[in-house]
Parts: sequence; C-alpha cells; structure tokens
Amino acid sequence: MRRINLLSPEERRRGAAAPMATRSGILGILLVLGALLLLVMIGLYLYYYIRLGNEEEQIAQVDQDIAREQARIQELAPYQDLQARLNAKKPIADGIFRTRFAWDEFLRGLSFVIPKSTALDSLVAQATPINIQAPAGGAPEVQNLEPPGTVTFTGVALPDYQNISDFIVRMNNLRFLANADLTSAELDRESFTRPAITFEVGAQLVTRIGENGDEVLLGTEEDGEEEDTDDAGAGPPGAQASRPGMER
Repeated sequence: MRRINLLSPEERRRGAAAPMATRSGILGILLVLGALLLLVMIGLYLYYYIRLGNEEEQIAQVDQDIAREQARIQELAPYQDLQARLNAKKPIADGIFRTRFAWDEFLRGLSFVIPKSTALDSLVAQATPINIQAPAGGAPEVQNLEPPGTVTFTGVALPDYQNISDFIVRMNNLRFLANADLTSAELDRESFTRPAITFEVGAQLVTRIGENGDEVLLGTEEDGEEEDTDDAGAGPPGAQASRPGMER
C-alpha cells in the first residue's frame, strides 16, 4: 500500500518549522534558568565567604580572650586556696567576735555615768575569757558568758556617803556591770586640801553572747557605719565625765 500526503508543500514546510521553533524556545529558557542559577550560586558563595570571614574573626577574638583569662588564672593560682583557708578560720573569728567583751563601749559608757561628786583613781578589770564554742543566738538564760568577769574601782568622793551610794547605783545601771558592791570606804582628812572619802567598789563584768553580732562580716562597710553611729550618739565633742576639784 502506498502512503499519499495530501498536504500542500507550504503546509508541509510550516509543519516542519514548528518543532524547530519550539526547540529553540526551550533552549532559550534553559539558558536563562542556567544563568539565574549561576548568579544564585555566586551570591551564595559570596555570602558564605563573608560570613566565614566574620566567624574566623570572632574565633580569633575568643582565642585572645581565652588566652588573657588563662594568664590571669595563672597569676591568681597562688591564692586559689585562700578562700578555703578563710572558711576554715572563720568559725574561730566568729567565736571571738561573738564572745569578746566590748571594752571601748564599756569605757565610753562609764565616762558618762560617773557622778560629778566622784572621781576614779584606778580601775582593775578582767573580762570572761572568750569561748569560741558558745552557740549563736542562744536562749536568754544562756546569753551571758560564765563565769562573769570582775572589776574593781578605787576613787575619791566628796565627804558624804550618799555620793558612794550614788556611784554604786549608777554602776549597777550600766549594762556591762552587775552586783556592784562596796568593798571599803574611809574618810580621809589628810591627803587632800579638804576632807574626802576614799572608797573601793567591786562588780561583775557581764559579757553577752552575740550582743554586737554573731559573725564577722567580711567585705562590708558595716564597721564604718557603726563607728559613725557611735560618734553621732556620743554627744558633743569634748564631752566627758566631770571630776570634783580635789588636789592632793
């Protein structure tokens, strides 16, 4: 059987040209897509190249910081056990601070309670030894260290035994003293320009556990603040206990 093409020559040429135009269009699209893909790859390469450079700079900076800190650690190496030594000694320091007798406060308070009609010649005192084993914040009946300390006052007063009584009452009212008692009193008409009474009074020194705190506070300004408070409450400058005008 013979096949016969009934299309005209023009139609046959038009049909042959159509596949060629289609192939050319597809090839152009592929070229454009390839160019776009190449541009995207170049952009991604530049982006990651710049980012990699930034990361390398950060890594170099971190390495420098690490080297600097390691050098500082080496400088502080001799002191690495200082905190451990401090922690080991702190209970002892706390015990001393908690049970020490506040001599400065005692003498300051004493200077303000001595009657004007009385003057001290001497003061001999011994406080209760510190006890680092004393518990902090104990019950009221165990707040005082036992046994109490002792203090002995010797002095002179105007020739009236009421002055000696006033002195003893004031000593008992001082929070650092207890059980003040007269040991001796004698009227002296020869040692002074006018008669006076020489006397001796004994009392107990009371140490209260934790009265000024239970532990030493390190790295604070509390000590300075307490000193300022004490100075503010100590009265005007130059204030001191009055003394009778007696001369030997």
